[in-house]
Amino acid sequence: MHALSSEDYKPLEDKLGYTFKDKNLLEQALTHKSYATEKGVKSYETLEFLGDALINLFVVDILISEFTQAKEGELAPMKAFFVSEDFLSSLAQDLQLERYLLVSGKKGKFKINTSILGDVFEALWGAIYMDTGKDLNFTKHLFENLYKDKVVSMARSQDYKRDYKTILQEITQKKWKERPVYRIVSVSGPQHSRTFEVECSVKNFRAVAVGSSKKEAEQLSAKRLLEMLQEL
Repeated sequence: MHALSSEDYKPLEDKLGYTFKDKNLLEQALTHKSYATEKGVKSYETLEFLGDALINLFVVDILISEFTQAKEGELAPMKAFFVSEDFLSSLAQDLQLERYLLVSGKKGKFKINTSILGDVFEALWGAIYMDTGKDLNFTKHLFENLYKDKVVSMARSQDYKRDYKTILQEITQKKWKERPVYRIVSVSGPQHSRTFEVECSVKNFRAVAVGSSKKEAEQLSAKRLLEMLQEL
């Protein structure tokens, strides 16, 4: 796909409620490394790194401000979901970022998956922050105008993913390129009322939980390890 003109980005800027002063920053945020390598330009990777940190801050601030009585253990799975690949890619789809993404070769032959869309969404916010002259308050206010109501509404209705295994895996793969490992420590009790003890581990981190099924114990151990990582 070829680079777009400034006018081509107007529908996206209208949805954001923000007009870029430096269109090169916006283009970089939408440039996949395949296109960057082919054309000798910068990809979105650095802006993604920046945007990831910004979105984490914005989401945590929203949750802490709105759920003042919630404990850390309650906030951790919420935060993990609202910064997850799945959620951010859904926001990217709302903005139709796929239509602006610069990739090498024919677009039809390049699979733009949820991981790439999530990365581009993060890069977009890194680009906005840089374009504002690193104005954190403005960037945060813009993000909240667009997404605070959605985050709060989903959190209050608990309309967010509670699959702790999936959330944990997304985090560990992004951080270390590794998946958590689950190991049955013990099985006890009569056949009709078994109790499973499962250990979840990744790197040097381990958490153990007990459940009435292997699946339940895995979910609980993933939840505990997720909370442990969030504390760090």
